[in-house]
Amino acid sequence: MYALIGRFVSMERNQSMATTKVGIVGAGGIARQHAIAWRSNEPRGKLVALADISPQRAQIISDDFTGGTAKIYGSIDELVADPEIDVVDICLPHDLHADAIIKAARAGKAVLCEKPLCTTMEDAERIHAVLEETGVPFMMAHNQLFQPSLLEARKLLSLGTIGTPFVFRSIECFQNTGALLGTQGKHDLAPGENPWAWRADVKRMGGGELLDTGWHSTYRLLALVGERPVEVSAITERFLIPGLPAEDTGLVNVVFQSGAVGQILTTWAFAAPGDTQFEVMGSLGSLSGAPESISHQLHGWAAPSVKSVPATHTFTAEITHYLDVLQTGAESQAPFAAGARVLQVIKAAYKASVEKRTVELPEDSFKEA
Repeated sequence: MYALIGRFVSMERNQSMATTKVGIVGAGGIARQHAIAWRSNEPRGKLVALADISPQRAQIISDDFTGGTAKIYGSIDELVADPEIDVVDICLPHDLHADAIIKAARAGKAVLCEKPLCTTMEDAERIHAVLEETGVPFMMAHNQLFQPSLLEARKLLSLGTIGTPFVFRSIECFQNTGALLGTQGKHDLAPGENPWAWRADVKRMGGGELLDTGWHSTYRLLALVGERPVEVSAITERFLIPGLPAEDTGLVNVVFQSGAVGQILTTWAFAAPGDTQFEVMGSLGSLSGAPESISHQLHGWAAPSVKSVPATHTFTAEITHYLDVLQTGAESQAPFAAGARVLQVIKAAYKASVEKRTVELPEDSFKEA
């Protein structure tokens, strides 16, 4: 049996829980969020190593989140060779995800991967084959699945609160000042590649805003609807971000198996009023959600019922769930198939936008449209 799971089973028999030891690959801004989450989950999980082409950048994260105890490696090959590491947490530029997943899996490590899964459906097939061969636990880092307003909305939908849902909207909109200015954002990083350098390279990005921030709005839509998407149409456009060779805005329409219609609006060019993240319209009423509230209004009500939800560091909630998957056998909320389906929808949206037509989706989530 896979050694990591075997160790967890053994520890459960001893009525205690092993500490899952993680190595983060990539020490950019998103790695800091993951480091916060791993530290918040101690002692169940512990950051013990980092790998980055900039040792100074990796050392800053080690100093900030482990008191300097996490080991520093110059490559993923060195990190996955470390027998102490149970999990490889991938926080790399998009084009490096596929090879990193495959290297970690072949080394027998469990894998957590930041968005996107990879940049091509061919790479998704390669990843699928290796995960099937090795059997290692894999999860996508779909942190916004753990947003309390989304969890509440999914519960309300499952209870039939708004009747039959017809139209779903998933919204991920903000004006990206980092992209506008070409800066690294709030947390200045140690010397190393500016993240806007690789984002300005379509080959390394695998697309534009839709494959980046739009990944969140896509998996949120799929989670809300809960059924297979069957066709996609889309418009992509660059409205605002200078020097970006791809789109800064995507509007994607998705038809689902039941006939329900979904819409994704995602952009780096502007913000949505009220920070709304999703809306669902049904036969009896509607609901909508933002990071700290959810609104529910039956048809005929004069005003919606608004419920506040707690502010949540969703990366911490995500990694808490991942530890549940590894240590107690909980069902993953973001397995490989979920990531592959998101990639399939987004790639189909690009094709639909270029070819100005509706694109049908194959049933297999990792097959190209």
